[in-house]
Amino acid sequence: MTTDSHRPNADIDPCVIIDDDGTPWMFWGNGDCYMVRLARNMVELDGPIMKVPFRNYSEGPWVFKRGGLYYMVYAADVPGTQPEQVCYATAPTIHGPWTYRGLLTGPARHGFTIHPAVIEFKGRWYFFYHDGCYSLNGGPGGDCRRAVCVEYLHFNPDGSIQPITLTDEGIAANPND
Repeated sequence: MTTDSHRPNADIDPCVIIDDDGTPWMFWGNGDCYMVRLARNMVELDGPIMKVPFRNYSEGPWVFKRGGLYYMVYAADVPGTQPEQVCYATAPTIHGPWTYRGLLTGPARHGFTIHPAVIEFKGRWYFFYHDGCYSLNGGPGGDCRRAVCVEYLHFNPDGSIQPITLTDEGIAANPND
């Protein structure tokens, strides 16, 4: 789909958001982040593909809206630090301008990669990600045998997101939090 990427696997990790006016938008990409308006049938493009610059962007974009602010959480290749970590940016509109807000997590545990997702459910916010903690034949799971994990996500009064500690227990560690 993309022709200007420096990576052969640029067209991975799609995320779709339906904007307040009903317009569907898709974000995706490995190495570079792209966005495009989708047709109402959600199987055809309805505009040009645009590259969206995010600081240290690697892959796994996830876009959501809270109040009047758009949030983009994504896997990041922070220079000099591996494995991936999750960063985020915010914008007043789906088109930006996007402002880098910093790291949400430390490095992925039990593997190289970490892809985020954020949802609100019954008034609480949750941060989903994957972790390479599954074992295979007694060996560590690593990059290709992943578990879905979830932590609570908390916002500060100014709309910024509090840093997230990745745990082995997940939300079960704080059931009354």
